[in-house]
Amino acid sequence: MKLQQLLAAVCCLAAALILKTKAQENAMLQIPPSLVECYNTSYFMNRDNRLPANMDTLISLIEKVENSYAASSGVQADIRTVSVALLHRFRQDGIKKAAGINVADGVIPYSPTGFQFPKLKILLSRLIPGNANTFPNSSLTRVERCSLHFMLSSTFDTRTRGDENNVCNQLSQYRAQRLPRSLKKEHENNFISASEWLEARSKRGRSSDSVSKYEQLGELDYESDWAYAGPETSQCPVEDGLVRTRWGTISGGTLIAGIAAGVQQQTVQLNTLLTLASQRRARGRSQSQTSNTIDNRWAATLAGELAEVTLVQLPVSNGNPASVGATGGWNDTVLPHWYFLSQRNNLEATDAEIRGGLDGLILAKNVASWRTQAPSLKLSQLLRMYYSTNGVLSSGINACSRQNQFTNVAPSQEMEDQTNAFALILDREMQLRVTLQPSLISQFAGNATASLVTYVPQSLNDVSCMATSNLDLTDAITPMTNLYLFLDTSWQYSTIVDYIAYVIQQLNIHPYASTITMLSAQDGSIIVNTTNYITDVYQQWNATTQATYTQGFNLPNVLRTIQNLTQYLMNEEKTNSSLSGHSLVALIIPNQQTINDGDSSYATTEIQYIQEQIPDLRFIYYGGGSIQRFSSFVRDPTQDLFSLTLGSTPATSAGPVAKRIVQIPRRVINPRCGSTWYTNSWGTDQTAQYVGPGKVNFYRVSSNYFFGAGANRYLTIQSQNGGTYTICTSRTYAWPQQNSTTLSTTNSIDQSCTQISGNSFSYDLSNACEGYYTITQCPDLYLSVQATSNTTSCIQDACQTPDQWRYIMSMVNMGCYSGVSGIAASLLIIVFAILALRLI
Repeated sequence: MKLQQLLAAVCCLAAALILKTKAQENAMLQIPPSLVECYNTSYFMNRDNRLPANMDTLISLIEKVENSYAASSGVQADIRTVSVALLHRFRQDGIKKAAGINVADGVIPYSPTGFQFPKLKILLSRLIPGNANTFPNSSLTRVERCSLHFMLSSTFDTRTRGDENNVCNQLSQYRAQRLPRSLKKEHENNFISASEWLEARSKRGRSSDSVSKYEQLGELDYESDWAYAGPETSQCPVEDGLVRTRWGTISGGTLIAGIAAGVQQQTVQLNTLLTLASQRRARGRSQSQTSNTIDNRWAATLAGELAEVTLVQLPVSNGNPASVGATGGWNDTVLPHWYFLSQRNNLEATDAEIRGGLDGLILAKNVASWRTQAPSLKLSQLLRMYYSTNGVLSSGINACSRQNQFTNVAPSQEMEDQTNAFALILDREMQLRVTLQPSLISQFAGNATASLVTYVPQSLNDVSCMATSNLDLTDAITPMTNLYLFLDTSWQYSTIVDYIAYVIQQLNIHPYASTITMLSAQDGSIIVNTTNYITDVYQQWNATTQATYTQGFNLPNVLRTIQNLTQYLMNEEKTNSSLSGHSLVALIIPNQQTINDGDSSYATTEIQYIQEQIPDLRFIYYGGGSIQRFSSFVRDPTQDLFSLTLGSTPATSAGPVAKRIVQIPRRVINPRCGSTWYTNSWGTDQTAQYVGPGKVNFYRVSSNYFFGAGANRYLTIQSQNGGTYTICTSRTYAWPQQNSTTLSTTNSIDQSCTQISGNSFSYDLSNACEGYYTITQCPDLYLSVQATSNTTSCIQDACQTPDQWRYIMSMVNMGCYSGVSGIAASLLIIVFAILALRLI
């Protein structure tokens, strides 16, 4: 038996060494070459230069990676490939700056000397094997790569910043400081490199011989001055490696590690890992045999966090119960960059790490089952479902239910056993201040587990599912829009950015979904090129780039620009035979400037022309000053004008703007018309659409496409995967659906609803404008599509989640009627009249 165990250990050791030399550079003791670009400049040390650390950003970056894998190989990268590659490419925990050392040729004053690093080293080298050899680095920009690294890599910056009086006082509402401001003389942390209380003592030098010896053993002498920052450390340190979500801030690396472990779950004998463990502190110590095992799903999540509490905190706690949890707050909830902790000690398991560990464990223990239901499940899809009100597939499991899932997914005895087992391994990799006996490690593991079992249900203050259940109709709509945003750059960037960012964050700017184009409101020059990645907006629009554009607001230029852009879009749709399936919105953000009489007269005529030529375009104004000055330039002043009041919260000010855009129905067009509104061919054009569980898609078919009489003119909807749909139509109400009450202002709604199951729906538009004399008199057709049963069969690239239903929407024998020629004639009459008056 012993011989078999020895052979197994040797095989595992050989495999580990091969993997380490081939790919696992993030488990080495220095900044790996792939991450040097994030540390050889001070640019990224200013967290404001990174992308916002929220879940939408993380999903957007992952989608870029997934789509790049698919583009390069022709095969969609599965969830295992992407999650493992992300860990091995971007995560390196415990990176600290060496005090008093500046960047120089060949010297980068950063290295992974924090207490978080040994755990990561074990995970990457032994429990979540893999590599990032084929990772598509070119799919991400340098800013995106480094932002992803900082979102996935846990560490603390405990150095004083100079803003403590302001920041720390704001955080005091969360948790009172447990320690006095003066430096404690006794060690409060068992990790030798713990920076919080490092005394000003002479540093131990190392000979070249000892350095070589330690590096050969894969070890590090942790007694260094990496965080010595003078006589005090910050009262509210900065925590890195975090991602803000609607349901609490989480540790990004822990979350992804849990998923990666879940898709390649393995249970390893503790004896095998002990044999592989570093022998530096084990020499001369007898190794008892045990039948205990380590589950990599636990080690990557909660057991890994609690093992750090077990080894780093409890040995110097003087017999006190383990302290788990550390609250904090972001500098900005719309564009989060800095996360400040409300305490400066006992940071081995912060609130964000607990949430990330619990979320990671929940996903790790369920992902195998979900993959049997949806074999093509992507990482971005899993995150989108879990961090939503719907949850993953039909399981009812989501972030807001994590506390309810805690006892099911993390039984206390299993958690204690896994914490103890992993702590025994971690003890061999960490240079602690004391030497611990295995029996005491077991006792400390039980202590740490007991504290977490109490903390999660009582003190982890997260938004509950009940708090997110009171939703309006807007929450049931999946936004699909082509947004053209015109910004008056006389707004100061720092004062306007949160309001604009809040709006666009609500609009589902992702591949196969919404797009955004940002332009100058003065001359129509492009600030952000058309994109369906929100990260492009963050990178292309900032204080520096905004300053390069001419300030001011010129409405005639805006109208000319939007006309050209939308006509180009219509011609593209003609080329692609696309029915669109997106709303079309011009969001105009003026400052205080008013419109003179000449520009007002021109704009009134031009808008009338645009409404006939581009009937689906909706203008929305969100500006400073008296917003009513734009009332004559929108279709409905009661719905399309919003005041931008500086000082109000983004949710209060920008929230209604976002809701209005989301409410605008998607366009369904006859692509044969193009921008010229002429066709000499008839037939069928179709576009695939998708609707998720609990969601509803609203559409508008302008009467411009069915004004004249025509035979066999239909709009049809065909189910693609046998699902059951409810389809509602109306000629007067823009949001028809069963039990429509939310947006209606009357007691009764003129609508008709029907269910289809595996068959098609048709609406006859052959004589839909009979009895009307003009296009504007003839009412449009509004319709909605809602799935009423569950599926896991959506495998197309455009599926944002695998539980979406796919259906085909078709327009058959539609016409092209714009009334543009009538307006053009009117304009010519006006021109001739003016010329005649001048000749008199």
